[in-house]
Amino acid sequence: MLDAASWKSALFDLYGGGWTFARVGPRRYEDWRRDVAAVMALKVADPRGWKSINLAPETNEDRSGIGAPFVLWSPEQLEESLYEISRRPASQLLVALKGEFFQVAGIRDFESRKESLFKSSEEILSRFDSNSLFFTNASDAYENRDADLLNPDTEWSCLSVYTTDCGVVVVSDTEVAVFWAFWED
Repeated sequence: MLDAASWKSALFDLYGGGWTFARVGPRRYEDWRRDVAAVMALKVADPRGWKSINLAPETNEDRSGIGAPFVLWSPEQLEESLYEISRRPASQLLVALKGEFFQVAGIRDFESRKESLFKSSEEILSRFDSNSLFFTNASDAYENRDADLLNPDTEWSCLSVYTTDCGVVVVSDTEVAVFWAFWED
C-alpha cells in the first residue's frame, strides 16, 4: 500500500541526485491542462502533503519569470506539446528520465538495477487510479501512444527554460502530476 514513506523512497530512487522535477497537485478543473500549468508554475502543493522534488539546474537568472523551471504555458500550448501515451510507456519513461538524455542506456548499472527501478516506477504510478491519463513531450509518442520509451531516439517539445527536457504528465480524477528531467548545455 502506497503511503508517504514509500512515495518518498520511490521518488528519491528515480529522481534524487539528477536535474529533475517531480510534483503533484490537485485536480480542480475539468480542463486538466490548467492544473498541470499550476503544478509547473509551483502554484499548488501536493494535496496529500507528500514529498516533491525540484532539482532543476541552477542559473544566474530567473528565465521563467516565475521562479520555476518551466515557462508559463497556456492550456492550448500544453496540448500542442504533449502526446498521450499508455501506462507502459509512462512507466518506462519514468525510469528513463534518470538516465543521460532520458535513456536507460545512460543509467549506470542499469541491468543490475532494472528490477528495483521499475518497482519504484510502478510504486509512483500506483498513486493514480486505473482511469488515469498519461502524456509526454517525446515526439516518438506523437502517433504511437504505445511507443517504447526506454531509449527514445526522439525529439522533445521543450517545456522548460533549459536546452532540453523530457517528462511525463499524469492526470487522474483528483490529482495531476509532473515528472520531468532537464539537460542544460
